[in-house]
Amino acid sequence: MVVVVGGGATGLGVAWDLQSRGIPVTVVEQGDLGHGTSGRFHGLLHSGGRYVVRDPAAARECWQENQLLRRIAPSAIEDTGGYFVDGGPDSDPKFLGLWLHGCRTAGIPVREEPLSRVRALVPDLNPGSRRAFWVPDAVLEGFRMLQLLAGHLERQGGRVLTHTRVDAVALSGGRAVGVDVEGPAGREHLACDLLINAAGPWAGELSQLYGDPIPLQLGGGLMLIFAHRRTPVVVNRLGPPGDGDILVPHQSVAILGTTDVPQADPAPPAASRAEARRLVDLGRVLFPSIDAWRVLRAFAGVRPLYQPPSSGAATSRWVTRDFTVIDHEAAGGPAAVLAVVGGKFTTFRAMAERTGDAAAAHLGVHAASRTRGMVLEPLAPDAPHDREAPAVCECEHVGEDWLNALRHEPLRRWRTQTWFAMGPCQGTFCVHRGAGIRRREVPGRQVRDEVGALRAERDRGFQTVLWGANAQEWALNRAVRRETLGEPL
Repeated sequence: MVVVVGGGATGLGVAWDLQSRGIPVTVVEQGDLGHGTSGRFHGLLHSGGRYVVRDPAAARECWQENQLLRRIAPSAIEDTGGYFVDGGPDSDPKFLGLWLHGCRTAGIPVREEPLSRVRALVPDLNPGSRRAFWVPDAVLEGFRMLQLLAGHLERQGGRVLTHTRVDAVALSGGRAVGVDVEGPAGREHLACDLLINAAGPWAGELSQLYGDPIPLQLGGGLMLIFAHRRTPVVVNRLGPPGDGDILVPHQSVAILGTTDVPQADPAPPAASRAEARRLVDLGRVLFPSIDAWRVLRAFAGVRPLYQPPSSGAATSRWVTRDFTVIDHEAAGGPAAVLAVVGGKFTTFRAMAERTGDAAAAHLGVHAASRTRGMVLEPLAPDAPHDREAPAVCECEHVGEDWLNALRHEPLRRWRTQTWFAMGPCQGTFCVHRGAGIRRREVPGRQVRDEVGALRAERDRGFQTVLWGANAQEWALNRAVRRETLGEPL
């Protein structure tokens, strides 16, 4: 038995890889799936173009995995394509040559496009832009990918324990033999032959429990969600990776990313209004009209980058986006413990395969990874059976029969499974309607608690961007919820 700690893309990917080799796995996740970094990123399936100058190894890996994921998980990917756009007179003329050479070296397809064609697709683009280059970027639906991984893992006999926290790692003779966990079913001891630390930003904290600390560089990144899909393609500023230099279309919205602020705490930081305004200022380089766009909400995630003391990186912008698999025994720590750190959502499958190879060697299993050819087909329809059914969430076109099939799930999971309450009104009306459906399954007190928790989660992201018309709309939404819908505030 292998215990994998972490229910993000890395942990679920590792478990999926191991289960496909016939190795039984239990995944332990302290929150919902995607509780950490995997549920808090801008949704880009990297072509690798972002890293070809500073981090060519990560760039090549991104492009290889981009192609693989399109084949094995097409239902979780929107093939938008992307552009790298010369931002104007302040851009570095030397960088373009380095970037084109890096793309050729990494094998990433790139072609220059007439600006007239690009502006027809993206009317908000800076009119001072001089050149634009197409790359095979795409949009990765993170929550859908996590659901596919968890579903296939469980269908193969694996276990996924959510809202379950590891309290202790049991060692015997210098070897990990199990973990003590606490979750909805109470305390439990999970015996294991191998422990895999895939806890993302919390990997450092977990490593303290088995006495071999991992040096991580944590960087908090703020992103802004705009209420409308401002572009049908990914748009990157052509230059060294920096803050506020990418816009990603995502369902009916667009996400501007991202900042990079060092932090010690693995939990997502509170989004600050000053940082949100700075991100808008930075986005103005590519999109001068951005001040007229409606900001829907802000959210922040944490990059868990691996930084050995010898790296010499000053900030996380300079830490490699590649990943590392650590054999703690080889490094002088406990036996039967592996850790996988660093990397990106785009490269989770490669991370899982390499970790799986190391795990199989430890366990004496000779089966090779099968994930390069295993297609992650949806296990159930993800759209309403009756498209004429009443829409509960009108912003995201989520029908009543779709949510009725989920009424045994708490409201917080409706959001990640269907995009319920994630559109322009941020659940002002649909949460109230959804509560009626959920009430068919659980007592009213529990429904009120779930509504309150979902409202609080939505409100946190909105409060960061309360300026101008947003502040007026916030006041209107609260008045509607209190005076019309009768909700306590």
